[in-house]
Amino acid sequence: MGVAYDLNALSGINAASNGLGVISNNLANSQTVGFKSSRAEFADLFSGAQTSPGNGVRVDSITQDFSQGTIAGTGRELDMAIDGEGFFVLQDISGRYDNIYTRNGSFKLDKDGFLTDQGGNKVLGYNLNSTLSTETNPVFDTSLSSIDLDELNKTPKATDEMKFDINLNGEVGVNFDLGGINDGTAATDSSVGSTGSLQQLLFPEALAGPYAGFPDFTTKKPIYDSLGGEHSLNVSYYKRDVVDQAASATNADGDLVAPGAGVKYTSWLVQYTVTDAQGKITGHLANPDGTPKPDNGAGVQAAGQVYELRFDTNGQYLGAYQPVDYKAAAGDPNLATGAANKDLLNAALTDDLAVDLSDVAGWTKVGTPTSGQPTLNFVIDNPLTGATDPLGGPTTVANNFQISLDFNDMTQFAGSNNLRGVTQNGYSTGDLIGLNTGLDGVIEARYSNGRSVPVAQIALANFTDKNAMTKLGGQTYAESFGSGTVQLGTPQNAGFGSINAGSLEYSNVDVAGELVNMIQTQRTYQASAQVISTSQQLTQTILQL
Repeated sequence: MGVAYDLNALSGINAASNGLGVISNNLANSQTVGFKSSRAEFADLFSGAQTSPGNGVRVDSITQDFSQGTIAGTGRELDMAIDGEGFFVLQDISGRYDNIYTRNGSFKLDKDGFLTDQGGNKVLGYNLNSTLSTETNPVFDTSLSSIDLDELNKTPKATDEMKFDINLNGEVGVNFDLGGINDGTAATDSSVGSTGSLQQLLFPEALAGPYAGFPDFTTKKPIYDSLGGEHSLNVSYYKRDVVDQAASATNADGDLVAPGAGVKYTSWLVQYTVTDAQGKITGHLANPDGTPKPDNGAGVQAAGQVYELRFDTNGQYLGAYQPVDYKAAAGDPNLATGAANKDLLNAALTDDLAVDLSDVAGWTKVGTPTSGQPTLNFVIDNPLTGATDPLGGPTTVANNFQISLDFNDMTQFAGSNNLRGVTQNGYSTGDLIGLNTGLDGVIEARYSNGRSVPVAQIALANFTDKNAMTKLGGQTYAESFGSGTVQLGTPQNAGFGSINAGSLEYSNVDVAGELVNMIQTQRTYQASAQVISTSQQLTQTILQL
């Protein structure tokens, strides 16, 4: 005689045992970082006629619950928690898989400065693209790579870009030296726009000395050569005047206004010098090919690079101009002879700004809001350092380096001078001292040289069927055929969650719920065992007949 209920009860005991195993595993990992709880899902067994009572039960699957776990702050800057969808991407140290995935964000730095998990698997992300990035707009690579946080500042970078965001007070008057004369006579004119004053700005080390007028606004910014040597770039701004170009004048540049249309603009002069910590001039201007700029006719090299900045009647930046010829006429360092010295306001010169009165086209346009920017070319006066041009300049002039200047954010509104920001992209060597990670997964590294820069962005991954991923233990998973192809992205994009730095996501196990499930499973186990005991009694009764 068949006793199917014995086997049914046995299957119930086996299923309940597996269920208790899942529950015990959940409870054991209730404090495991990044752990996701599981549940046993049961299915009945059936065969034979439709009138059959069934053949028992089996564990159909063990399903993980990937719902959000509790996020708790730890105060440790290398701890990261994902708030929302996604997995951290790790490089498998064992080599069995290309990448593995986890919700455990307890990371560290290994001896080489790479970001890894506690097992030594390197965290993958998108490193900073130094070629495409600027100081204000970081651009990251689009391919995964390990994140090296220690190497970035081991090699210094020479300054080759500077951005100026300043409002110059449009209400100030014409800048004069201590004499305060603006009569257009070569021997007496002392406005900043006179040729003599321009020569003093360009050649502050000449016998005549620097320009005696006080600048309307000044800034000072550290810059660096290719060895990480620090220099000071001193910038002075002088209000030149409001220029009303005659309507009949021909615009030599052809891009401010149409020829003959006339234009009114405000002209400022900006002067640059490079000095050391003691204020000594350490940089002299050079041509783009590295050769020194012409001297002033008395053997003094040009030190004070000068540009003219022009602003329209709405205070918006129009463009920059630089002098073509730094050398004074007839070897005179101050152009003390000749009439009509007031060249910056001379209508006969239209919109040209002449250093040498014999050359009315002595200034050329070098920057507009939509085209090229001015470039400083300096030769550092310390050949023993061996600092080289970061842009790959000629080795014959080993100390030449170039700085591209961006004036596009400059304005000239009434009220006051406002330094909104001056940035440069050079730095000396430094050691990593700290990290900050944003909600978007961008890791900002802080270095001992004062830099705080974004270096990488954490990558996140997801799968269509997370339950089909291969479980590897240690809260890690691998891609499988059933899980579907990995989907990669960055935090806060394409449905991925955000990164909470200084926090960890703890287990999502509901301890109270698991205890209730344990009681229920225990009763199922006991009931199935009771069925077997009852079957034994019935069998014994039959045998005693």
